Amino acid sequence: MATKWIYISLVAYPVKVLGIGERVGIWTQGCSIRCKGCMSKHTWEFDNSKNIKIDTLLKKLSPLKTKKVTISGGEPFEQKEFLFLLKGLRELGFDDILVYSGYEKSYIFSKFKEHLKYIDVLICGKFIQGYETNKIYKGSKNQKMVILNNKLKLKYLRYKKLNKTKKLQQFGNIIGGIPYQKDIK
Repeated sequence: MATKWIYISLVAYPVKVLGIGERVGIWTQGCSIRCKGCMSKHTWEFDNSKNIKIDTLLKKLSPLKTKKVTISGGEPFEQKEFLFLLKGLRELGFDDILVYSGYEKSYIFSKFKEHLKYIDVLICGKFIQGYETNKIYKGSKNQKMVILNNKLKLKYLRYKKLNKTKKLQQFGNIIGGIPYQKDIK
């Protein structure tokens, strides 16, 4: 099999602000959606210096104590090799794979059916500045949580009801979490 590469902005562990429990956070690099007011503008460009072999990335994740991961961006679905990352995570035993996307549910379900087999929870919809929400997992009110793994359904239905706590994490010069829009600045 040919070597697969993917653009990654950041990998962090432990992440405690982007899903349930301690997890790995993976921020992909590259996004053409470019939502106004996005707090991750640094992930928009497809930067060749951020290209990594998927096998190398998976080897770094293998010894970690958690089997939970949140993948954000950038826009993960804009990379054709994203499917290989998802498959690799599942093969490593990751059993709580949460993915953020700016694409709408209907678009993802029509264009990326194969990917959905490996995603447990999908949070989708474009970030809309000025459309504030107090929900812990959403940047704007229009975004939806789609629970694809029935084994995690009750846990994520409870999580879905929670309000933001204003907790964020700093990873170098990157901030992780879902702040209130007024706090992004």
